[in-house]
Amino acid sequence: NFGEKFMEPLTANQNKALALLATGQSVEEISNFLGIHRSTLWRWRQDPQFIAEWNKLIYETKEVQERALLEMQAKAIGALGDCLNSRNEMVKLRASLTILEKVQGLKVGATNPKQVLQIKENAKQLDDILNCI
Repeated sequence: NFGEKFMEPLTANQNKALALLATGQSVEEISNFLGIHRSTLWRWRQDPQFIAEWNKLIYETKEVQERALLEMQAKAIGALGDCLNSRNEMVKLRASLTILEKVQGLKVGATNPKQVLQIKENAKQLDDILNCI
């Protein structure tokens, strides 16, 4: 059955390959390390289950990175504020332009809870449609 194929868990070697890909290892390095042919790794990378697991790994990594960036945000804003007090006019000018550019680019989402829910529902419906294509 077509759907059942995707329910099979990845093998130990496939999971190791995912971990090695996440560290930036090349196909050749991974193939040599796992003792498999490059074409095997290539075939795995075409498999929907492997792709889904890779996407999960990327998603989790991105979440960790976003949290770290948010934690550094206050320090970065403080450092930018310090630049505004610099004696160097060029530093002050660049800091000012950076701040103005960032403020101008700020996007504010819906402030009404019903609108927020509607936007989320629309996004889910679009995602469902795109996943069917």
